[in-house]
Amino acid sequence: MSDDGNDERRRRRSEETQQAITYQLEYLVETFETLELMVLADDQGVMFAYAGDEEAAEVFAIQTALIADGAPPDSELLELIPNVRRDKILCEPINLDDIPLYLGAVMEPTAENAKAYQRARTGIQRIYYTTSELAGDQD
Repeated sequence: MSDDGNDERRRRRSEETQQAITYQLEYLVETFETLELMVLADDQGVMFAYAGDEEAAEVFAIQTALIADGAPPDSELLELIPNVRRDKILCEPINLDDIPLYLGAVMEPTAENAKAYQRARTGIQRIYYTTSELAGDQD
């Protein structure tokens, strides 16, 4: 990948928080070949944004909080994603103004993908704090 980060922001923009986060996730899934799916969901499993296969994203969103707490993904998710292994599924909490959200990804466990995942986290935070009417003061 030879992107300096600026092409992403120039390519597609939105002042609407959910759409801007979707663009961020779509860009990363399109750019990183072994990053298959990304999902941002709340603690109830409601999908806020995703990139990749929609059906798999919806099932993944429902499980993000459980997976982040160490539960294994259920068989429905494993059936929707061909050749998925447990070590390809990453899900961590991301807190925005005390709103519990979970960022999930299906990706090969490589250093490059770890950077992409971190980029998604920081991008989501940047987008939220610059576009959301709900955003409070960033510490």
